[in-house]
Amino acid sequence: MKLLSFTALKSSYLTRQVVLGLSLACYIFTSSVVAAKPDTVTSEAITTEAKINSVTVMLTSSQSQSQQLQLHYPTPVRLQQILADSQANLSQLLVNSDQTGRPIYWTGAGVFTAFPHPDKANVLNQLNTLVQQAEREVLVGLKNTLDALAIGQRVFTPLDYDHVRINKADNPLVKQNLTLVLPPRPSTVLVLGAVHKPQYLSWQTRKGADDYLKQAQPADIADNSVATVIQPDGNVEQHPIAYWNHNHRDIAPGAIVYLGFSSLPSGYKDLNDAIINLLRNRAL
Repeated sequence: MKLLSFTALKSSYLTRQVVLGLSLACYIFTSSVVAAKPDTVTSEAITTEAKINSVTVMLTSSQSQSQQLQLHYPTPVRLQQILADSQANLSQLLVNSDQTGRPIYWTGAGVFTAFPHPDKANVLNQLNTLVQQAEREVLVGLKNTLDALAIGQRVFTPLDYDHVRINKADNPLVKQNLTLVLPPRPSTVLVLGAVHKPQYLSWQTRKGADDYLKQAQPADIADNSVATVIQPDGNVEQHPIAYWNHNHRDIAPGAIVYLGFSSLPSGYKDLNDAIINLLRNRAL
C-alpha cells in the first residue's frame, strides 16, 4: 500500500504528520500492557518506561476512518498536552467529512496502547467451537459482529481536558506510543449477544435495554432477566429487563447492549464475562 505523508508543523515539542491509508489495527507499538481479567488498565499504564524517549500518538476521529493524524513528541509528554494538541489539530482529519463541525463526544473518547485486544482471538475461537454445540445462527451472528469491531487495549483514564488539567493525578507523563480516538457523538446503540438479529439501532432518549432487545429478538438460550450495558466510556452496568424487576436506566448514544447466555457448556462458563470485557475495550 502506498502511504502519503507530509510534515504539517515543526516546533520544539511537536511534529505533526498526516498519514493516509492506514488502518487502526496496523499500528506497531513499542510497548504494551499486560491485560487484567477483567481489564483494569488505568493511567498508570501509560507511564511505563518505553525503549525509546520519543512518543507517537495516532489521532483519529473514528475507528472506521482511514485517515489519522500523527503527533510526535521527542520526549515523554503530559496527557494534558496531548489532549490540547489533539483538539487543536483534529479539524485536519475532518476535511471533506460529514463529521466537520461536530463536537468531540468525550463520553466515547478512548486511549489505546495496542490493537487488537490480546483476548479477542481467544474469544472468537471459543465461539467458533461452540457453533458445533449450540444455536448456530446466534453464535455465528455474535462472532461476526465481534470480529468486525475495533477492540484494543484501552486505558481507562479520564480524557476530559478540563478534568485532566485540574487533577494532577489524572495527568500522567506519557512514555509510550498510543492511539487516541476522539469521535463525534454517534446516533446508534449496538445490540448483540444471545439474539437472532445483532444490529445497530437508532438511539432514542429514555429508551431502555428491554426496548432495544425486542428489536434484536432474544434467543431461547438468552438471560431473560438482566442485560449488560457497556456505556461509551467503558463502564459496565446491569439493566433489569423482565416485567418483574424492570427499572429504567438511561443508555448513552454509542453504548452497547449485550444479552448474555443463560447457560453455557462446561469449559465456557466465563465466556459472557470475557465478551463483556472485550466490549468495554471497543473504539468508537
